[in-house]
Amino acid sequence: MITSMSNGVSALTAFQKALDVESNNAANAGTMGFKSDSVSFSDMMYDRQVGMGTSMNSPTKNFNQGQLQPTNNEYDFSLKGDGFFTVAAPQDPNVLYYTRAGHFSSDVNNNMVDENGMLVLGVLPTISGDKITDEYERRLATSVAEGDTTVVSTNTFSTDYTKTAVSTGTTGQNYKTANANINDIDALATAYQTALTAYSIDPQVGEIASTHIDTVTFPKILGTGDAYTVELVIDGIKFQQDFDTSMENTLSLLSDSINEYTGITSSVDTATGVMTIESIVPGQKITVSQAKLNEENVLIDTTNQESGTGQNLVDAIYDKLKALIEVNGGQIATTRSEITKATSGTLVNQQPIILDLDQLGVSDEWYGELENDDGNLYLTQGDARFLVGQLTPVIFPDNSGLQPEGNNLYSKSDASGNPVYLEGVSEVVNGYLEASNVDLSDQLVQLLTFQKAFEANSKSITTSDELMKTALALKNS
Repeated sequence: MITSMSNGVSALTAFQKALDVESNNAANAGTMGFKSDSVSFSDMMYDRQVGMGTSMNSPTKNFNQGQLQPTNNEYDFSLKGDGFFTVAAPQDPNVLYYTRAGHFSSDVNNNMVDENGMLVLGVLPTISGDKITDEYERRLATSVAEGDTTVVSTNTFSTDYTKTAVSTGTTGQNYKTANANINDIDALATAYQTALTAYSIDPQVGEIASTHIDTVTFPKILGTGDAYTVELVIDGIKFQQDFDTSMENTLSLLSDSINEYTGITSSVDTATGVMTIESIVPGQKITVSQAKLNEENVLIDTTNQESGTGQNLVDAIYDKLKALIEVNGGQIATTRSEITKATSGTLVNQQPIILDLDQLGVSDEWYGELENDDGNLYLTQGDARFLVGQLTPVIFPDNSGLQPEGNNLYSKSDASGNPVYLEGVSEVVNGYLEASNVDLSDQLVQLLTFQKAFEANSKSITTSDELMKTALALKNS
């Protein structure tokens, strides 16, 4: 009877703890990133084949994936797969915690923080190149990913060259008005952005870049009294020039009108009648057709074919863009922010992520919206964006060994082992939060089970007590 009473007491204690755990699970069914606890029991020692009761084992965390719920908040992050974000106490960044709750924000110091005010840690970029100041007004470029080991952001700005643009060349020899030069710069800027985007998708050195060049040979001498009208079609647009003073002057005027067309330069050798038409943009094709002198067709010869891909094309277009901007009184500034990806399976040196381009030494006047690309964090504005940090999820040899600290935080322990980065295990998703993985239907079943078990063991205690009273009464009678 004493044993049965002891068994009942041990069970009451165990099932009360189990009810505490399951009620905590149910209470956190709506807590983002919460991981439910699992309960298990062990029987106690035996005496002559009779059990001595039960005890509840330490609860174990269930780290199964919770459902990702969209929030459309640029500062909300979740992890798909195993892993944890790393955060640190503001008063001591060396005190580290780990969390699955990615409801982040920017504090008054432009640090990325979690909902507890903890500093969110990641890998910071190395910044090189020019600092963007207020003299650089026009955004021209975007970011690129380079190779398998490095993520790079290349950002180019220029002064407002529209105020300083000039006419270049001479009549018949690559003559460009100020407006034509501005249009050519815009065309090069667009091509540069396109090349960068292609390079970010498929980073490679690529094919050597060249420009498309066609030559048209117009006859120099005509019979006395013959008309002299020259024409040709470029990319579907017809250019025509009637005789003006001399054949040389007529060809020069035709060349000048061609130079008003965006993205093309034209020059003519008046001694031979050979007109050279060249694309300004490396790798961009032009189509020259229907060249005529009066009604007679004129020979068109492609002397150089367009080519270029990858980094080679990016560099070639940039060189043309830089040269043209500088000729027109502008300036170029290029800033490079680079993060070398961590080696899989190693510890990662993480620091507080700064969402401030001034503190990073990039710009003292430029701000943007936060954008995530699988953990790479950018501040964006239009087509330009800066790489400002990288969220690097870490994993542990044994997640169940992590010590729960409350506020969706965990700390490492000897049982959990040290955090390491493992490539491909976690995907950082922006605009989503991970919901609690509590299964309320399962919690309800567990709560009812433990309730009935508690009641049954209460009954075993009262029954043992009644038997004890009966035995004592018989002894005293």
